Amino acid sequence: MRHWRLLLGAAIVALAAGCAQQPSIEPVENWDAHRAAASALHSWTLSGKLGVRVPDDSGSARLRWKQQQEEYRIDLSGPFGQGRVIIDTTESGVRLRQGGEPPLEASSAEDLLWQATGWRLPVEDLTYWVRGIPAPGSDHVIAARTENGLVRQLEQSGWTLHYEEYQRVEQTTRRGLRTLPLPGRIVAERGDTRLTLIVYDWSLPNS
Repeated sequence: MRHWRLLLGAAIVALAAGCAQQPSIEPVENWDAHRAAASALHSWTLSGKLGVRVPDDSGSARLRWKQQQEEYRIDLSGPFGQGRVIIDTTESGVRLRQGGEPPLEASSAEDLLWQATGWRLPVEDLTYWVRGIPAPGSDHVIAARTENGLVRQLEQSGWTLHYEEYQRVEQTTRRGLRTLPLPGRIVAERGDTRLTLIVYDWSLPNS
């Protein structure tokens, strides 16, 4: 059960992101424009690996996360030797399913996390952090930037996020092909908790 609770905490934190940073990533000359473009990205699919380390435990799982506007599905396989776990939105909130366990449901990801683990985490903030930008509406500090002008270290809501790598991600739009630099590896730390999200592949829908 401890592994299962640890997994759930890590999985919902992933509503946070390797591949080596590609040298072809162009410098971000206008940070406000980049932040607006990343903020407007409401749908994506990513696959990768999620790891978590706390003082008395650690483990990892393969991850596939599909986001479509306000709806999402997080699919974790091989998590800490516990099989497959699926977290997705429903008409009334959020649901977690795992083989051999009764499903858990709550009105929000925050409530589900609290119900299962007793943790309080800023899940809404995490949907921005995974895109490499601070969440709106709360104080933050961009403590360091990459040589390309992207966020290297972000401090917000009691967490410190280290963006160790970025990827050059392409998207087809009505105006043609555009590229966005998106995180390839994020390490998030708070106290004795350390979470590592590695993205093997980003996929963006046409717009």
